[in-house]
Amino acid sequence: MKIPMKLLALLIFSFLFTHAVLSQQATPIQPADDEVVKITSKLVQFDAVVTDGGGRQITDLTIGDFEILEDGRPQKITHFSYVSTDTNNRPSGGWAAGLPPGSPSAVRGGRSSGGRLITFVVDDGNCLASQLGMVASREALEKFIAEQMLPDDRVAIYQTRSGSSLFQQYTSDRSLLMRAAKKIRWYPAIGPCSTSDGSFFAGAKPNTYDKITPEGSVSVQIESQAERKMRESTEDFSRSNQVVGTIGVLRYVIRGLEQAGGRKIVFFMSDGMPMFSRDGRSSGASLVMRDLTDLANRASVVFNTIDVRGLFDPSMIESRDAVSTRDSANASESIASERMRDVTLSQDGLILLASETGGNFYRNQNFLHVPVQKALELEKGYYLVAYEPEGETFKGKNFNKIDIRIKRPGLRIMSRAGFMGSVTPAPAPARQRSANSDLYEAIVAPLPRAGLALRLTAFFGNSGKGANYVRSMTHVDGDSITFMDDPKGMKKAVFDVVAVTLDEKNQVVDEFSRTHSFTVEPAALPVIRRHGLIYSTDVSIKKAGTYNFRMAVRDVNSQTIGSAGQVVRIPDLGKAGLTVSGLSVTAAATGGKFSIPTVTDPANAISMTVSPSVPGIRIFRRGMILAYAFNIYNAGTDSTTGKPKLSVQTNLYRNGELVSEGKPQITRLEEHPDWSRILDYAYLRLKPDTPTGDYALEVIVRDLATGRNAVSSQWIDFEVVD
Repeated sequence: MKIPMKLLALLIFSFLFTHAVLSQQATPIQPADDEVVKITSKLVQFDAVVTDGGGRQITDLTIGDFEILEDGRPQKITHFSYVSTDTNNRPSGGWAAGLPPGSPSAVRGGRSSGGRLITFVVDDGNCLASQLGMVASREALEKFIAEQMLPDDRVAIYQTRSGSSLFQQYTSDRSLLMRAAKKIRWYPAIGPCSTSDGSFFAGAKPNTYDKITPEGSVSVQIESQAERKMRESTEDFSRSNQVVGTIGVLRYVIRGLEQAGGRKIVFFMSDGMPMFSRDGRSSGASLVMRDLTDLANRASVVFNTIDVRGLFDPSMIESRDAVSTRDSANASESIASERMRDVTLSQDGLILLASETGGNFYRNQNFLHVPVQKALELEKGYYLVAYEPEGETFKGKNFNKIDIRIKRPGLRIMSRAGFMGSVTPAPAPARQRSANSDLYEAIVAPLPRAGLALRLTAFFGNSGKGANYVRSMTHVDGDSITFMDDPKGMKKAVFDVVAVTLDEKNQVVDEFSRTHSFTVEPAALPVIRRHGLIYSTDVSIKKAGTYNFRMAVRDVNSQTIGSAGQVVRIPDLGKAGLTVSGLSVTAAATGGKFSIPTVTDPANAISMTVSPSVPGIRIFRRGMILAYAFNIYNAGTDSTTGKPKLSVQTNLYRNGELVSEGKPQITRLEEHPDWSRILDYAYLRLKPDTPTGDYALEVIVRDLATGRNAVSSQWIDFEVVD
């Protein structure tokens, strides 16, 4: 197949994968002796925060003020204490109230070591993500770092757009955190939810239009009820998959916090987390949420969830809404009702995540640093309350609901909702080999300290006959690689590599483990220091689904480790419709030649590059010509020509804002042996005065042959420098 070149003299856009803070000075999480949540075969212990009507924490309660019920049955409190974490009032020790002094069941409270451990997770990979929500999230983080962060706070910033990647580190360095926060911005969604333009709601459109026929003007229905139901079902399925991917990231965050003692605070900032479809059916995401909250409760992780959309009126009809009274005399009321329903559905998961883990759900706040401050003001301390349940509690896998009540009137208590009956140890990260156990651990939990600097680019691919795979390119920073002398006068680096695909429960689905040696002339070291190395590999995926693809690399010479990850969605091409994947961008050579990522022989998986303008790095200079290529799966064929009929639209963004919106263009296709897999490509010229910064290129493909206007999209980030 030959596709004509399309030169676009336009600006561009991109974003860097800034998911967590990178720093050689980052402070590792230190394990502490104080356990907050303890669930054993004899004891259930959990934490609770009590406030008055004004939101002020109450710290003088005794054991007699509390009452515990498990599944409605009263329980005898056997352990009780208050633990102060107030940085302005650090006691030398805690106290156990209401129990006889010296009692063996009294728990001595105390302060966790170090400052506050605070985690922010920005849900920018959400199908519902809005431009205003991402701006508000960024501004809140900048405000927290500049004004609310204490000197001994240890903070990390995660993003869900590409999962958790690079070094997940907690640092007290404000400049590093501010650099990460400033990278947060809105980018277009992908897949069936790709039609989102960053608004809270898609613009309403009439469902009829006037068509001129020989008999005169007739009213034609655009979308039947069956077609609408099918579209909404596809959208709900896509949103559920996105939430499942987000839950995988949250599990990763929790696993990293397990090693730290005390009560850990996580802020989840999102435009919504629907647990149910629009017709009320429970989604796949709801099935894994209970496991997530149980894992959080056992790790003493408290989620405060924030609806980042701020204060808005879902019933308001905007100027861009094309309201048609022809379809319904109550069209405005119908649109408002649907939007109210969508808002309610979007908040279900946020409410559940906060309430089940003892946190708060914040909404209708235009300045998001305010709920952050409110939540942190509650973290001056907490009560530890424990009881010894009956033996039946730990039989089976039923959820045991805990209802903790305060006898003193006018008070509010925030605590965990319960726990799963069976105490199941955390799943092993993989079939651990003794030599690689630390690599597997790096895959399922954040690294404790800095090591190799990695940047991962991964996407779905299919080679035919149902053979799905994840194609990955991992850039290893050259300054972090250690080379040793080779007996033949060469320089040699050796890398141990483990790659796995994890499902929503962090269970390993597929994996591989390899060791690679890379030998070069000493004269090549300056180039490697400047541009690094690219590690390329394909990992087969047997089953469709949403996965966290993670990779850990160890530099054998220095024993430093790096890890990277990305959420990858594997569609079932036998059932899925039009699918775009594998979008890559690279510099085009003279004559328009360029390289496309292809399958790599494991013997040659590591390569060096003399330029950063390659698909695995994507740094370009002004004036360059970029080539971008992508794969199109499941395109329909026209009944007349027997060929697909596709339109391609290219949009360009800078710093999350649309700077150039392309027009859909019909692709001209020549004969091809397999129309179910099409490779398309085009070119983009950077003007000499193109502003430097982060850019992204979005490709939207529409299938015009089926008559249903099926659509799919992908985007890729890159950077423009002087």
